[in-house]
Amino acid sequence: MEIMDREFEEKVLSSEKPVLLEYWASWCPPCHTIKRVLKKLDGEDTGYSIITVNVDRNLGYASKYDVKGVPCFMIFKRGELVHREVGARSEKQIRAMLDTHI
Repeated sequence: MEIMDREFEEKVLSSEKPVLLEYWASWCPPCHTIKRVLKKLDGEDTGYSIITVNVDRNLGYASKYDVKGVPCFMIFKRGELVHREVGARSEKQIRAMLDTHI
């Protein structure tokens, strides 16, 4: 699910489920490849909410969390940032990232 800054607090910080958040940009080729992986994961019961944010259209929280490169993955639990990785990841690597924080 793609969100805007105005939804960040509700969908990420107040989420009862852990959240895998990906910051992406339309000009980023790896971001488009990862989009397919995230869509697949979102269709499964991973125990996580999968959320994406376009960094070019939503600078508020991107700035707050110091996003300087995309794709940028963050895992939030109970409103706290618990993990962060920058750069393209394979499906296997994304699953491992999620498994580490379940």
